[in-house]
Amino acid sequence: MRKPFTIITTVHNGDAHLVDYFDNLASILGPNDHAVIVDDGSENPVALPDRWLGKTAVTLLHPGRIGRGAALNLALENSPTDLIAIQDIDDASHPDRFDHQAKHLTDHPDGLIFATATSDPWRARFGDVQHIPAARLYFANPLHHSSLAMHRSVWERVGGYDTDLPCCVDLDFYLRAVTIGKANIWRIGTPLITRTLDPQSRYFTRIPADIYQQTLAVVLDRHRTHLPRSIWPILGKLRRLSRGTL
Repeated sequence: MRKPFTIITTVHNGDAHLVDYFDNLASILGPNDHAVIVDDGSENPVALPDRWLGKTAVTLLHPGRIGRGAALNLALENSPTDLIAIQDIDDASHPDRFDHQAKHLTDHPDGLIFATATSDPWRARFGDVQHIPAARLYFANPLHHSSLAMHRSVWERVGGYDTDLPCCVDLDFYLRAVTIGKANIWRIGTPLITRTLDPQSRYFTRIPADIYQQTLAVVLDRHRTHLPRSIWPILGKLRRLSRGTL
């Protein structure tokens, strides 16, 4: 039997997705799994459906509006298990997600283990799991935060998620986990999540473009000096190729 997971979800005004989210929880939580949900100051406070009332498998916290990074940290602080999985309120995990990711966390205990989504374009893959160098994130971020699984110790040794960033808290966490926490990033080729692609429901689409670009630049600059200098000419060439300027 695999080790138990705690699935972490933060939500701010996610009313439209709550029914589907709690239905998904019922399909993925095993007998010893847990869920911690942090309501990050929703205008209509999140309430547990009747089926979850009085059950210890789900913890719902209402700290008020504290921001995404702080909400993630609060959820992790209240997680009763070593294995952690992240899920956004508007996405869904497949029933076999934990089984797949538990296996890879056994093989890679210092890993950030991501999965692909059913909506991802098909790409040729070699093997079931692919190593993603941190430098790859400077070209573009191909990782779904909603698919992340890890040991709690990775989060602990890098000091958790940044609580001051207005966005890009996931990217900052990945880069700190690799450059400071000596973690590795792995992506499973099997789709293990289904994502909601409606831009009206995605949190990042509501972030003003100038704030996103400024924060992205800050996050990338923070960690640039921790990566080998030899990668920058290669990444520059890849960017020019993608823009058709070579």
